[in-house]
Amino acid sequence: MGEVYRARDSRLERAVAVKVLPQELLSDAEALARFEREAKAVAALSHPNILAIHDFGREGGVAYAVMELLEGETLRERLDAGPIPQRKALDYALQAAQGLAAAHERGVIHRDLKPQNLFVTRDGIVKILDFGLVKLRGGAGPDGATNAPTTPGTKTGMILGTVGYMSPEQVRGAPADHRSDIFSLGAVIFEMLTARRAFRADSDVETMMSILRDDPLEASVEGKSLSAELADIVGHCLEKSPDERFQTARDLAFALRVAERESRGGGAPSSGRSEGGSRPISGTVPATEGLGRSIAVLPFRNLSPDRESEYFSDGVTEEIINALSKIEALRVASRTSAFAFKGKDDDVRKIGAALGVGTVLEGSVRQAGKRIRISAQLVNVADGYHLWSERYDRQMEDVFEVQDEIARSIAEALKVRLLPAEEAGISARGTTDVEAYNHYLKGLYYFNRREPAEAIAAFEKALARDPRYTEAYTGLADALCIHGFYGGIDTRVAFARARAATEKALELEPDAAEVQLSVGIVEHYYGWDTVREEAAFRRAITLAPRWAPPYSWLGLMLGASGRAEEGIAMARRSVELEPLSANAQTNVALAYFGARRFEEADAEFRRALSMDPNSLYPLWSFAMNCLRLSKYDEAVASLDRAVELTGRRQTFYLALLGSTHAAAGNRQRAMELLDELKARSSHEYVAPFFFAFVYIGLGDLDEAMAYVEKACAERNAFFWWVREFPTWEAIRAHPRFPALLSQIAPA
Repeated sequence: MGEVYRARDSRLERAVAVKVLPQELLSDAEALARFEREAKAVAALSHPNILAIHDFGREGGVAYAVMELLEGETLRERLDAGPIPQRKALDYALQAAQGLAAAHERGVIHRDLKPQNLFVTRDGIVKILDFGLVKLRGGAGPDGATNAPTTPGTKTGMILGTVGYMSPEQVRGAPADHRSDIFSLGAVIFEMLTARRAFRADSDVETMMSILRDDPLEASVEGKSLSAELADIVGHCLEKSPDERFQTARDLAFALRVAERESRGGGAPSSGRSEGGSRPISGTVPATEGLGRSIAVLPFRNLSPDRESEYFSDGVTEEIINALSKIEALRVASRTSAFAFKGKDDDVRKIGAALGVGTVLEGSVRQAGKRIRISAQLVNVADGYHLWSERYDRQMEDVFEVQDEIARSIAEALKVRLLPAEEAGISARGTTDVEAYNHYLKGLYYFNRREPAEAIAAFEKALARDPRYTEAYTGLADALCIHGFYGGIDTRVAFARARAATEKALELEPDAAEVQLSVGIVEHYYGWDTVREEAAFRRAITLAPRWAPPYSWLGLMLGASGRAEEGIAMARRSVELEPLSANAQTNVALAYFGARRFEEADAEFRRALSMDPNSLYPLWSFAMNCLRLSKYDEAVASLDRAVELTGRRQTFYLALLGSTHAAAGNRQRAMELLDELKARSSHEYVAPFFFAFVYIGLGDLDEAMAYVEKACAERNAFFWWVREFPTWEAIRAHPRFPALLSQIAPA
């Protein structure tokens, strides 16, 4: 497919490799265009497991790419030299998966992964070669992808070697996406682990038929066999349907990392249970000194074919966090801080340092119909070795039992003695109805994504199944609060339904911290009874002193009510408990903002956005503070981002953006957004105080005051915003304001 030369880069004084395309392709305009397009894509990847491209172009009738020079051998040469030890094979597989994940996340698909295109350097680093740069022959699918076999010559070994790693969709000539690469890598991993090819027959046609028909794991083979864990990983890669495989290379890398850690842990035997076995590793170091018994539960990976099942893996994670949090002797990193690492592949030592914990629990969930597989392992931050691991293959109705077992096993591994009340607390849950629980987890998932309409529907389905499900009532109340505030439902309706939900929750479990928090939140948004609000938040703190949210909400309430120092102290306590929560950090900033200490607030807001630049709460709050500092460009950019993230669905952000444009002197843009709000109000509920924002920015205080009065009548403006917050300062000079203020005293 081309020629590769060793060369010298005279400017940077380094040895490089230069690849040139063959002469017959130079007259093919499409071939040259693809060469340049794919060279640009790969050159932008910059990953240690991908061959680096330094430059490309045409010179003197030669099309070339300048690449890093590698010393070592291809994986094909390494395999031909003899069997690869399992631990080394897992290491190679993990590196290849990490490189593939980086490429896929930048939209680059290889489509020709095989041992010849994986290079092992003398230092043991795996490099992926030729990301489609020479896949120029054969028919192209609708997406421009070449799906036909890439057989560059007539050498039988080369043909079989290439054809034997194609995915079923490539064999059929169908469009191949990133999951085709996962199949191909699965075939490579199979070969490394078993010393035989996954698909090989006497001819290309028979090999391709084998890819479509055969399961290499079922064949009786000579040589090495796979453990149940490795067979599961390889089998998941080699599913015939792309929908049944690992859906991302990042998920595959996670599964391989778990297997690699078990291999490094000394191969401790399973307990022998057919439904999964506990694997305590002998001789491991206890949790990191100085950190005590502490743990972070990272978001479990969703390895289900259906990506929508992510709600279930997230929910299982949250339930385990909740169960472990009931153990007094165990310090558990908060949900928000742990979820900051969702989808990332950071080293456990980095995670442990960031969260201040000695151990990390990570795992995966795969759901198929009524069957679930939950894998979990407890990793010691100090050395990366795992202290305990287990895999559970169960029916869905056993999910409660699995969560309990995981919590108890962790306590045992960390040598934590459970008190009778803690033992009971681990098993305590709001429902025994698995369907209700499933709907509840969906509600949590949508709520955390700030999709309140979907969350409300899911919580209501949970309550239809189990009318005594306390957590579903509090979830429903919280979702109704944000739905009414940010737009989409009449706030009077949201208030009535949210208060009814919290009253029912109070009736069921008056001494639950979550219930007290929801009571305070409803008062915060709509009830305007600050005495009851403060009492509820303080009661929640008493009931759950290590739980961050009540401190955060109380800090916001106090800071916005003229009690700045108290508010700042409470908000900072929340950040101590949730160090990576952008929302908790935002409430620290808002306490300063409420005290009109705008420069200090600016620093706190920027800290929140550094934690999560796409978090909506700090984005819009930061914009309000920017206005006070006359940083109009930053305010507009922040709100533009919020509008983009919500797809213009939530009118609250449009209103703030209109107000900001008006304050910045962009009157025409402000009027356009005002017209958009008015047009939308003809078919959906747009809160009056949204209009008030824009009119205040435009300086039309009479019109703004009319909307503020209507907003207060409909309970969709925080009374403390009207009374205290700097954002509404202009309206307080209006002659009708004193009368309004006397009417909106807390009920």
